Amino acid sequence: MKLRKLATFGGITLGVLGAGLAIHTFLPQRFAIEAPWYEAKKEPVPRLHTSSLPEIDVAFLRCGSITLPEAIAVRGASPLASCVITYSAVLVCHPQATFLYDTGLCANISTYFAHQSLFIRKLLGSFELEQSLNSHLTAMGIAREEIAFALLSHLHWDHVSGIPELPGVPLRVNRVEYEAAKLGLLDAHNGLVRQLMGDNPIELFDCTGPPYEGFHASFDVFGDGSLVLVPLPGHTAGNTGLFINRSNGPRLLLLGDAAWVSQNYTRPATMHPFLWNMFTWDDATARQTLIELYHLARRHPEIALVGMHDAEMQERLMATERP
Repeated sequence: MKLRKLATFGGITLGVLGAGLAIHTFLPQRFAIEAPWYEAKKEPVPRLHTSSLPEIDVAFLRCGSITLPEAIAVRGASPLASCVITYSAVLVCHPQATFLYDTGLCANISTYFAHQSLFIRKLLGSFELEQSLNSHLTAMGIAREEIAFALLSHLHWDHVSGIPELPGVPLRVNRVEYEAAKLGLLDAHNGLVRQLMGDNPIELFDCTGPPYEGFHASFDVFGDGSLVLVPLPGHTAGNTGLFINRSNGPRLLLLGDAAWVSQNYTRPATMHPFLWNMFTWDDATARQTLIELYHLARRHPEIALVGMHDAEMQERLMATERP
């Protein structure tokens, strides 16, 4: 009898503890936000003069989406609110080249999940395909041959899933990202990423240029100051952001997956720990990147910081971009 009571008490105790831990994962988590060195100087914030820069047209190509409770995308947010997570590519039209930042989804993406486990199909494949990358380009009157290259923010499957519709198009990848991916990411889930990348030529770049807007290194894509890559590591080893500086629109910083949605860097807050721990390469580095984005957003409100899954932010920008 005593053993039965003890077992019952133990079960109740574990249940309460489990419920408490589950609830705790939805509560806000405090970040240690320290002001960066340049804010301590209390000097006026310099603004980039863009009038002499080229005109650059930008289009967010939404290929698919999934609706989640906001508390999944942003730890501490309301579990009653919903959040649309999009799977997008960005078409960038610069005078020197038309290219893609990430690649959205191909029309037959479901076939690439056919041989995955049920867990992976439900975890990664539970999205709605809305319009494939090729369908977007065709509707815009853009031939595949006009795409000079695809610049990949990082090598997670949902950022390379449009590549099957870009045969032969060079893939530009941060060398840090590619070398790290060869250690396991390319071959994870039965080689899903490697299959999606196919045999497209790979061109590696290095962010070895000078510090830029508070980030420790950079790479000027065309050497004219209009397109500048910066490392935003943590989500993956070489997740890379792209500054778009132009004379015909607001300055942008495309974030890859350094943040899913804007609340990740404005609070700042990670996504729910379950997903954060599953998809994040290095926790401390990823948090530091969020803090750097937090300070950048406060210091430069004229720059729109856009995550590749941020449906709301992408729709807001597309409403102001010319066709």
